[in-house]
Amino acid sequence: MKDKFLNHLTGHLYFGPKCTKHFHRLYHHTRDCTIPAYYKRCARLLTRLAVSPMCTKDK
Repeated sequence: MKDKFLNHLTGHLYFGPKCTKHFHRLYHHTRDCTIPAYYKRCARLLTRLAVSPMCTKDK
């Protein structure tokens, strides 16, 4: 259910090889991404990570 909800909010996000570790940390270990009431915050965090300079330079 979390995957469908976040995909609906953010669309398809690409995380490069350098960002996969950060993505997994956010997605599996933060309060925002583990509690359904905070999924909108999680979507915001993931979109900010996807457009961050660290993640966009290795596309």
